[in-house]
Amino acid sequence: MKVKLDLTNHFPTSESLKGDYDLFINGFNGCERVSYRKELKGESNNLKEIATLSKKYDKSIISAFDTDNYGIIKRSAGVFDKGKLLGVSDATVSYEYSGYMPSAGGKLYDLSCGKIALAVCDDIYSFGLFKSFAVCGAELTIAITNDTKKEINSILIRAYSFLLGVPTILLFCGGAYISDVKGNLTVVDLNGEDTFTIQPYFEYVLKTTKTRLNR
Repeated sequence: MKVKLDLTNHFPTSESLKGDYDLFINGFNGCERVSYRKELKGESNNLKEIATLSKKYDKSIISAFDTDNYGIIKRSAGVFDKGKLLGVSDATVSYEYSGYMPSAGGKLYDLSCGKIALAVCDDIYSFGLFKSFAVCGAELTIAITNDTKKEINSILIRAYSFLLGVPTILLFCGGAYISDVKGNLTVVDLNGEDTFTIQPYFEYVLKTTKTRLNR
């Protein structure tokens, strides 16, 4: 699976979508806000434009942005596949009060390039969420945050990838971390390479546990 990272644009553009790859990931890159009220009324068309670009360039696109659902503000990321908006994932947890509301649960998406799990902002600190993605068959987990570069986050995604057998990409402000299933880490910055080949890991063993109940 070939993946291209966009660490500069607020939303995907025609210029940024050019190239030979399967999945385009656009970070927060300035935290533009999408108003569902304006989108429904036709006063803005950000979601429609991204869907149109995904069809024009025959790509799968994940784009991060803030969402305004009639006054309820969330950190979110939209998932588009060859002309269709498949859904919007919101952050499921918030460990500090910031005015952004958490959502109900994480989502997996069956894209034309593979089965992709999506985590947003503070979701990076929820091992249970990443484990559920792995159990449900994720081939790649993408985490997008508006934080700056943090060493602890690189340690976390290396651990998640190694323990769960799912490669992980984490985008943050100004860069990204990519971890394979062996825990090898690639650090990406604004001036570096923006296209990478990710190798999903399909061999696994299903393990179960027995818990004795106290009566």
